Amino acid sequence: MKKKKLFKNKTQMIIYLILYIVCIGLFVFIGNINYKDSSETESKKFSNIYHDVPDENLYVFASATDVLNIVNGRSGVVLLGFPKNKWTKYTAVYLNEVAMEMGIDKIYYYDFLADRDESNGTYETIVNKLNVYTSVSDEGKTDLNAPTVLIVKEGEVIAYFDETAIIKGNTTPEDYYTENAIALTKNMFKKALEDYIK
Repeated sequence: MKKKKLFKNKTQMIIYLILYIVCIGLFVFIGNINYKDSSETESKKFSNIYHDVPDENLYVFASATDVLNIVNGRSGVVLLGFPKNKWTKYTAVYLNEVAMEMGIDKIYYYDFLADRDESNGTYETIVNKLNVYTSVSDEGKTDLNAPTVLIVKEGEVIAYFDETAIIKGNTTPEDYYTENAIALTKNMFKKALEDYIK
């Protein structure tokens, strides 16, 4: 019985050898590419929305499901807000500063406006879970307000801050956030985050 040759001729062997070397080279090249961390991309995206927050920030974008998972037993620091709300940008700046000083690794950002407007089921479940903390409108409806900072440890709500979300009248963030108010806000975040990282 005649043995079958692996290659028909030397030219074919050289071509296969070159292709093999090229494939190995591509695998090595692709394996050594320095892909950007997705959180870097998200932090940049966040600072593009909230210009006063530096590019180096802790924010990662979260969905209603992510926030519900946190409320249902996980842990996380969550900023609830949306870009149209002028108070959210101030809260985002001060929360980020304190969280970075405290060594927090991430802050979840949930833009809930569309989910609230559409009465999204997951959003409504979050509202029901947090109904002890949420305010009730004049129409008797319970909803989340912007901005709200939610700090949860293993499903237990450690802090729920929505003071600036429920300010009535003509007060603007520029008027409200005096040096003293900024210090009080940061101190409030610091104490809650100390409990969170214990």
